[in-house]
Amino acid sequence: MFGKLFNRKELEKRIEILQARIDELESENRVLSTRLSKQEMRTKKAVSDKQEADLALKKAEKEIENLERTLEKQKEKTQKTDDLALTFKRAVTLTNAQSCDLLSQIGSVSSRNEDLLTVYLRPDESVADLNEFESTIELDQDVKYLMQQIESATGVALFYDMKRLGMVRMLMTPPFPIGESGWKLDRVFDITPLQELLERNQMICILLAHAGATFIGISNREAVIDYKVVRSSVKEKHTKGGWSQRRFERLRDEDIKHHAEKARGVFEALMDEYKNEIKMVVASGEHNLIKEITGGDYEYRYSFPLLIRSIDLKARVEKHNIDKIRVLTWSARWYNVSI
Repeated sequence: MFGKLFNRKELEKRIEILQARIDELESENRVLSTRLSKQEMRTKKAVSDKQEADLALKKAEKEIENLERTLEKQKEKTQKTDDLALTFKRAVTLTNAQSCDLLSQIGSVSSRNEDLLTVYLRPDESVADLNEFESTIELDQDVKYLMQQIESATGVALFYDMKRLGMVRMLMTPPFPIGESGWKLDRVFDITPLQELLERNQMICILLAHAGATFIGISNREAVIDYKVVRSSVKEKHTKGGWSQRRFERLRDEDIKHHAEKARGVFEALMDEYKNEIKMVVASGEHNLIKEITGGDYEYRYSFPLLIRSIDLKARVEKHNIDKIRVLTWSARWYNVSI
């Protein structure tokens, strides 16, 4: 009996030991499970962080690629701008007689093949407006770009030898508007429309509008027939700020308005005197003043057109250079487009 009791106590003690071991193992299991869970979370976070890093890396690589592409385009644009600036530097203003001589030389050039391109564009038109041009002619993009960059109120004329080592590649802006756009590819350049434009001995009114001194003259291709110089006292521009500047500007505006009224009276008197002979008014200078003198877009009442364009700044209103104003008005701008 005592033996059985002893064995039972031994078993109970053994059970207690095993239960304690179970509790210990369960505790370790919970710790390990928690640790494993944290490790899984860290692993998942690491995977997520890696994915985010990969996306950020791809985005950065894409941005670098875009920046490099933009930089390359900027370099190309800068190079094109430099080439364009160089072309503009090579541009020359030729008198009417000089332009006619150069045009005659261009007209004397001939080729065995039909590879001499002539293009005439009216103001605000481009080669894209020419019928079948872009589907037929492979004109250098730099030449097209140059033609687009030149601002001309009279249009442009292009004489372009399409051969790789072309001898003639000239662009010009005439003194008066080109009447009809068109193009031609032939063995010779078509200079006739421009020649007729340059040699036309039409009578025009020249208006150089500047606050304080405005020139209004009647001229043909050969000489100034009549002219008036309108002078007024106009205050110089004020650079100081505040009330003093506003008062000064108001007084200056009044001076300019008075000058415009005075010049408009002279302009209208000359127009009435020569209205049966004048074919065009060519105006240059301060745009608002031109509109005040001529009547602008809404009050201009004459049948002949009003051409507002830039005339070389060397044209000053002085008695000794009146004929120079005529010469500059009839002059043309020529560009060498061998780029």
